[in-house]
Amino acid sequence: MSKRIKKQYQPIAFSIVLIIGVLIGNFINNPEDGNSKLQIHQSSKINTILRLIQRDYVDTINQAQLEESAVKSILKELDPHSTYIKKERLQTVNEDLEGSFGGIGVEFNIQQDSIVVVSPITDGPSERLGIKSGDRIVVVDEENVAGIGIENKGVIDRLRGEIGTKVSVGIKRKSVKELLEYRITRGKIPLYSLDVKLMLEDGIGYIKLNRFSGTTTDEFLDAVQSLLNSGMENLILDLRGNPGGYLGAAINISDAFLGSEEMIVFTEGRKRKRQEFHADKKALLTNCKVVVLVDEGSASASEIVAGALQDNDRATIVGRRTFGKGLVQEQIELYDGSAVRLTTQRYYTPTGRSIQKPYENGKEDDYFMEVYERLENGGEDSLAIADSLIFTTPKGKKVYGGGGITPDYYVALDTTLDSKKLNPFFSKNWIFDFCFDYADTHRESLTEKQLLERDIYTAFKLFINTINAEFVFDLNQNERNYLIKQLKANIGRNLWGNEVFYSILLQDDRFVDRAILVL
Repeated sequence: MSKRIKKQYQPIAFSIVLIIGVLIGNFINNPEDGNSKLQIHQSSKINTILRLIQRDYVDTINQAQLEESAVKSILKELDPHSTYIKKERLQTVNEDLEGSFGGIGVEFNIQQDSIVVVSPITDGPSERLGIKSGDRIVVVDEENVAGIGIENKGVIDRLRGEIGTKVSVGIKRKSVKELLEYRITRGKIPLYSLDVKLMLEDGIGYIKLNRFSGTTTDEFLDAVQSLLNSGMENLILDLRGNPGGYLGAAINISDAFLGSEEMIVFTEGRKRKRQEFHADKKALLTNCKVVVLVDEGSASASEIVAGALQDNDRATIVGRRTFGKGLVQEQIELYDGSAVRLTTQRYYTPTGRSIQKPYENGKEDDYFMEVYERLENGGEDSLAIADSLIFTTPKGKKVYGGGGITPDYYVALDTTLDSKKLNPFFSKNWIFDFCFDYADTHRESLTEKQLLERDIYTAFKLFINTINAEFVFDLNQNERNYLIKQLKANIGRNLWGNEVFYSILLQDDRFVDRAILVL
């Protein structure tokens, strides 16, 4: 059934939109008599129909549910990024941007129907009490949480809470017979936006950011200073898969690279005057050559940084065209604790490019599926750039508008990897389960050098055969090498953290290899 036909069968959805009157005005005054006519005038059509539904509709309605459906429907008709956030989700959404939450300080995963500590967060409440990687949390506040089908939300609901409150946990540790009991005072747990900082070859530093949050600036500047102290001369800034976040964080990161008064970005909207943002601090990285890595998952604040550095001739952009989100949202909290994120402005790069890709109101699915269409084409772009969308940087380089940041050097998708053959290893959690078990078994004996030299592939095949004896490993050599790298990197992270994970994962990374050639 086509989308057009489906829409013909949604009269209730369109009726629901009218309920939005509850959010924009009070009901008009009218008699309660069912035979009385409502006072109808041009400015209150929505309120009038709301009143009609309340007074005359055949069934009882759940007004709160209809309000939420109405809000979502109306916002969907505006643009793809104006959204409604339920009260229950707002705290989590804000925590992601603010960069911290109240909790016990562990990274966890659910394995074999129990909560497994992947690693305690450095200097968090759990690490300070001696909780270790591989520990299994089986009791929380005297409630058994093992073997009950618990999901991530259930774990978060039990372990997160206000800073200073206490939670009791019972832990089963390998080789310890007794249940270990801990009384943990919840603390402020950071949500790091910087995945890793590394020194690569020939004085090249590498930093990967996963979001732009309230802590990103401090994390980034600390990492830069550490790399400079270690002899960094040039930098690769990896923004692949970074969906964005705070505009202020993007401005501060750009500021670290640009000279005084160079423009970073400007914003403008129908009800918002043009506002320009310029570099205003002494650039920390004035003498470093810079390459920024991007792909179709780089959006919003990532595009601000990439656009600012490209337009000011400050960095070379390597990768694939970015997502194309050039709309600025403001968050407005509503009376019931929920919130609306409303698009109020567009942002523009220093040369005047709007990075927002085209969209049609109400066609959100098509807008987001455009990225997958690119990937199905091997990452190749079908975007036709009109002459009016070609801009020139101060040094004469051509840069392109019309949707996303177009890289200076393109890196195609690796079409020798068949995602259909590789997906089962990820989607069925086989890689995670194997890597955790392997790390747990060899935690006290394995070294990083030994891990790199071991035949992990054979061990993984034996592991899969115990789960699914009929599974066939039909992988070409490149797919096998990719899988081996994933296995070793994930075992390394379970044992020694993100630095080892990325040092393995970045080997033979075509984006990084190209960036090194540029530098």
